[in-house]
Amino acid sequence: MPDQLVTIGSYSTPYEANLVRGELEAFEIDATLADENAISLNWLWSNALGGVKVQVPESKVTEALGVLGTERSDEPDGRDVPQTTLCPSCGSSNTHYFLDKRGSFLTWLLLGIPVMPAVSKKECADCGRKWKG
Repeated sequence: MPDQLVTIGSYSTPYEANLVRGELEAFEIDATLADENAISLNWLWSNALGGVKVQVPESKVTEALGVLGTERSDEPDGRDVPQTTLCPSCGSSNTHYFLDKRGSFLTWLLLGIPVMPAVSKKECADCGRKWKG
């Protein structure tokens, strides 16, 4: 009986997911992309579908994560949690990533298409400061 496929990463665009799949296949690890075609048709569906998922056989998960330089987290969805960084203002480690979609939304309102991509930023939960991270 073949191994079940396990998702080891999720990416916003098919391009990013194909880069990861190519790296895994260079190390002779079979990798499959889920939801690649749907997101290729309309990239706005990426968040709704959970991104393009890179999947490997269950027996190759540890090896694949080693190739990619990540570790399996204890999160229920299997995603890796990024290391926390300290806030430049207050020094708190209570920080998290968020996507700033204001520019994309504004260009969508003005032009009818989102021209500017969302920007990944960090925010301190204690003092509220936001910065590029």
